[in-house]
Amino acid sequence: MHIIHLLTVIIWIGGLGFITIIVLPMLIKWDDPLQKALTFQSIEHRFAPIARVYNVITGVTGFVMVYLTGWHKLYFTTKGIPLLIMTLIWFLWFVMLFGLEPLVVKKMLDRMANSGVKMEIETIFARMNRMHWVLMMLSLAASIAGIIFAHGYI
Repeated sequence: MHIIHLLTVIIWIGGLGFITIIVLPMLIKWDDPLQKALTFQSIEHRFAPIARVYNVITGVTGFVMVYLTGWHKLYFTTKGIPLLIMTLIWFLWFVMLFGLEPLVVKKMLDRMANSGVKMEIETIFARMNRMHWVLMMLSLAASIAGIIFAHGYI
């Protein structure tokens, strides 16, 4: 269970890192707003379903481990703070991937693809880039919390 959990997290954060560090900065430099929007939309349509699967696998394996080990008793204790951090960040991702992303991001990308307003697209991509950096930092914080919890540093 632990191995599946870790591998899924590694692949998921690796994909997020690729989008955040490589894809978005590359697209931001492109001049053609329509091509920028369409390219990101095609990448997002491919990556989002995969990220949802990774989110579910991560959640299921994480909660099974928490239940089987009895760690759920630690959630609101000092020792369980890293566990709580991991769970809250996972929940944030769950809400993003299954709630906000299909509703908000899809509308935003559709609006970008259908409008020819370059400034709006530039603003949206800048916001999206900042949001991805925040999400990546939160994901890395969850990973650090997992390391702290697993190795008993608290």
